[in-house]
Amino acid sequence: MPANPGALTTTPSDQDLPHPQAILVAMLPVTDVAASARFYTRLLGLTVLREFVHDGRVTGCSLSHPRAGFALSLRLRASLDGPADLRGEHPIIWRVTDSAALERYRAHAAALGLTPTSRRHDDADLVAVVDPDGIEVLVGIPSRPWERFQGYELVADGYRRSHERSLLDGGGTP
Repeated sequence: MPANPGALTTTPSDQDLPHPQAILVAMLPVTDVAASARFYTRLLGLTVLREFVHDGRVTGCSLSHPRAGFALSLRLRASLDGPADLRGEHPIIWRVTDSAALERYRAHAAALGLTPTSRRHDDADLVAVVDPDGIEVLVGIPSRPWERFQGYELVADGYRRSHERSLLDGGGTP
């Protein structure tokens, strides 16, 4: 039995846990639903398949493609109960199949005039663009398997590997 049975790093057996296959719906808070819907439609080839109205005003929508297997929902930031600002963050990293697909995505984003940047993270090769709300949209392919824990610390030039045990379990600082 583990030393801390409630620890966050405790993993049930594969037989006990139905692992998700992919994201079904991800939601982003946005300033302008229409502008963001146009951006993601052009960038990712999605279509508006749901629209949500409150008091005659569109407060959200869901974008998808009939064969995509996921949806991206956009929610009007002003309609939320509290602050929801993800500028400068990357709440979703979209996965593509291989480096050729990643290059096609980079070329597509460049053709749209979005000035994509490429970078290598310890976990993935990534291409980034910024959406109308300043949210970083990352698309990538894993560069190594996610089989064990790895902690990262933010330093002046980005993140660096820093610890191999979770600090959330009471391990202190790296």
